[in-house]
Amino acid sequence: MSITATELREQAILDDQAAQDSFERCDTDGALSQWAHSMNAQEARLQADIEENGGRALFLALFDTAGNLVPAKRMDSQYSKHGIYFALLDGNGRITGQWFTPSQSQDARRARKADAAKGFYVGYVMAPAKAELRGGNVCTVTAVAVRTDGGYSEDVEIVDNGQHDEFTFTLGRWYAVQGGLI
Repeated sequence: MSITATELREQAILDDQAAQDSFERCDTDGALSQWAHSMNAQEARLQADIEENGGRALFLALFDTAGNLVPAKRMDSQYSKHGIYFALLDGNGRITGQWFTPSQSQDARRARKADAAKGFYVGYVMAPAKAELRGGNVCTVTAVAVRTDGGYSEDVEIVDNGQHDEFTFTLGRWYAVQGGLI
């Protein structure tokens, strides 16, 4: 049985209230409980957003210069200068050992031009997702949308194939700046 977006938002309100009640009862002595309630509320709100989008969320995807989706999985790396790269996949969905790191240019046109010179564009797809809490420690945990298709599928809705001005590169990550995509 699936939980509706409305039920998730109601749960988020209850979690927020539980955090507030804990603070009123014991001030900062209940900090861990308050934090946990707040994180659960954040996750429930994000899952509600995902449910309202038909179980999908916005993700980066790799396209060739003709605008076709490329079998590649977005990866995070502490070793990459801006933390992300794409691992290219073979016909069986396995990583080939080849990768693509998007341009770091703050100018969208320059980034696209540099990426195109390497044979790719970075764009966006709506893919199946779920909300999860992720982070390295209590200070960095946050709710994030996680792909449920293993990181690549052709069964996605292409939002932008990387060839348009509606998207820009900021602070080492790609963000949609028009169209209410974020």
